[in-house]
Amino acid sequence: MKSLVLFLSLSFISLALAAQTHSYEIRYGSHVIGNITAVQKVTGTARQIAIQSNVDMKPLARFNLNIDCDYDNNVLVLANAKRTTGKEGDNKYSVTKRDGKNYSINHNGERSVLNNTDIVHTVSELYFFEPHHITSIFSELQGAFLPLKSLGNGLYELTLPEGKKNVYKYEKGTLVQVEIPQAFGKALVVKIS
Repeated sequence: MKSLVLFLSLSFISLALAAQTHSYEIRYGSHVIGNITAVQKVTGTARQIAIQSNVDMKPLARFNLNIDCDYDNNVLVLANAKRTTGKEGDNKYSVTKRDGKNYSINHNGERSVLNNTDIVHTVSELYFFEPHHITSIFSELQGAFLPLKSLGNGLYELTLPEGKKNVYKYEKGTLVQVEIPQAFGKALVVKIS
């Protein structure tokens, strides 16, 4: 019995050591309008990332975004992304699943296949590492690769399909801020822990 308790205790400690959690506030002007929690767990060659985001900026915007990714040997095997607003017909989702050397993608009901490639870097990973030398990154919510450009001094620009450009800021390899342009200014995602 003691050995079982010791084993379970050591297992819990090793899981805790293999998990990283980062918390962010979403700010618009001087107001906190939401939060993001990013969790990464590593077990052997398997890795999981979960991003949960909530925004409540009444009356302009209100939504939840959840992204779950599974990787094996640093290659994406499954990504689920869902953005819900509470308004009928306004929700968005994307499911990307590895099938042999291909990926099947279901983006808001439209199906496509990404052939003969490995998805090695995703937008969710930007919460856990600085993207040195990466020029294209897979968006779990868009179900597509997006251009990523280094601006120097720890700044990286991610261009979204509609042309908006989010700027990610890193200090000592850690994501500390994301600048997101909005119709009436910009929102900032700021690391708090």
